[in-house]
Amino acid sequence: MSYITRNLSANEEVKKIIKLHWINYIVTGVFTFIALFLLLVLLFNGHLWQNIIYITLVSFFILWTLYNFLKLYTTERVITNKRVIYKTGIISIRTEELKNNKIESVEIKQTILGRLLDYGTIEFSGTGTSKVYFDNVDSPSAVKSEIDDIIEG
Repeated sequence: MSYITRNLSANEEVKKIIKLHWINYIVTGVFTFIALFLLLVLLFNGHLWQNIIYITLVSFFILWTLYNFLKLYTTERVITNKRVIYKTGIISIRTEELKNNKIESVEIKQTILGRLLDYGTIEFSGTGTSKVYFDNVDSPSAVKSEIDDIIEG
């Protein structure tokens, strides 16, 4: 919460930290497992032309895993008593904010898998064309109820 807490305005406090669903970490774990498996195959394989293929695959999976881990680690999504904030990025930072008094609707969007595993996207629609999305939210219905209480209160 370092970025968010450093940029809170006067009399603003964090009311709800929105958590990612565990399925995001499963995908990163699977790619890590594939990278380690390919690395083991590379170590015990003696053919040079196959090693080049394995090195390329291992590099791809390791880089994708690092990228995905950093993306998950640097994404912050919170509801304060004054606004909704979505932040992502390390070096280049992108934020989306919507003041609570400008929010017109809060919607939940879930796929079939999302319904089965209880995750989904929460979409905040503001006056005009402004929208903020929180993707892969754990227990979106419960989170929406808490958000409604925060926004109305």
